Amino acid sequence: MFSDDERALLDLPAFASLATLLPDGTPQMTVMWYRREGDRLHMITPASSRKARNMAKDGRAAIVVTDPDNGYAYVEMRGRIELSHDINAIGATLRAIATRYIGAERAEPYVAARDLSQRVLITFQPEHVIGHFARKP
Repeated sequence: MFSDDERALLDLPAFASLATLLPDGTPQMTVMWYRREGDRLHMITPASSRKARNMAKDGRAAIVVTDPDNGYAYVEMRGRIELSHDINAIGATLRAIATRYIGAERAEPYVAARDLSQRVLITFQPEHVIGHFARKP
């Protein structure tokens, strides 16, 4: 689903802006760490968070990831979310995501400091992807 340019941008240690829907249909945005695996994105969040509750009720979501060095280059995605409470998958995914953003040395203590039983694994399956790759003016 992702083009080579989209994969290259998504593999940068950029932040994802995740939009979910509040119970009244209003969008709610959250900046997230993530990891791409094939054509899916994975994220971790507290199970009690507003975004987790939003996704449990309505699995539709949108994500934008912007190139940290060029705000005119970004990947816009719309799709569906699956939530998992599998503690082994949560731990492995959080460790991989933390390594991506803060390095392997700091990732293990970061993961160890979190109660994984209170987290949820978010898997985003894009259904619509648009890559924008304009150059800075």
